[in-house]
Amino acid sequence: VAGSFLYVLTLSHLAHLIGGLIALLIATINSVKGKYNSENYLGLELTSTYWHFLGVLWLYLFVFLKYI
Repeated sequence: VAGSFLYVLTLSHLAHLIGGLIALLIATINSVKGKYNSENYLGLELTSTYWHFLGVLWLYLFVFLKYI
């Protein structure tokens, strides 16, 4: 049971990581096209928040799985 729990966590994180990479790609494309300016940068801000959430989640999972 514990081994399958590890696979579920890893696959869930991988799915979110792929989603984050897609969001970064879209934000980069929109930035190159000039769609972001000082009044319209919500997509860039949301992508940044999501990407940093993934980083914090990865650290939490590492500590949780390593030491608990």
